Amino acid sequence: MDRAACKVECQIVLTVTVAYCILFLFTITVVMPLQDVFFHWLPMNISLLFLPHGVRLLTIYLYGWRAIFYLLPGHLLTWSYLWFVLQSEQDISASLISILAGFLAVCLVFRTWNYHSDSELRSHWKLIILAGVLASIGNGLGHATLYGLQLDVNWLILALGFLIGDVSGLFFLMVTLILINRFARVRSL
Repeated sequence: MDRAACKVECQIVLTVTVAYCILFLFTITVVMPLQDVFFHWLPMNISLLFLPHGVRLLTIYLYGWRAIFYLLPGHLLTWSYLWFVLQSEQDISASLISILAGFLAVCLVFRTWNYHSDSELRSHWKLIILAGVLASIGNGLGHATLYGLQLDVNWLILALGFLIGDVSGLFFLMVTLILINRFARVRSL
């Protein structure tokens, strides 16, 4: 790999990592405490607007199989935050489950593991949402398997909470990016 290609790869890793970490911290420190005011009965491990899921799915959509490596640093940093700062008992392999669930969902929906052009985003947004739903279900099943949870009513309620948070986070992030893109185009005219 030449120097220019290596620089581009590093920039992508840095951009994805920063975006994932910032949106994760925003979700943990702003969205979830605000959510607790209105939905205090929800467990604190469910976010009804989990924005990092959007970063995960859009990265996989745009970069294909290489996204696994682009997402790993952000997932490991956020796992470290949960483990060392918040004293969470989340297993480090949970990060891999989340990435692989997203990757497999995108591969299943688009029937390829290659990347997609950002110009296709407008016509593919419904399929990206569908992939986000499948990824959330796969993520829930993977975490249930990892932690030995029974697939019962309690798990279904938890999975539904994750599904709502993941899909709303993906949708909100996509709408926000579309609006930013439109604003940037208008400003450049």
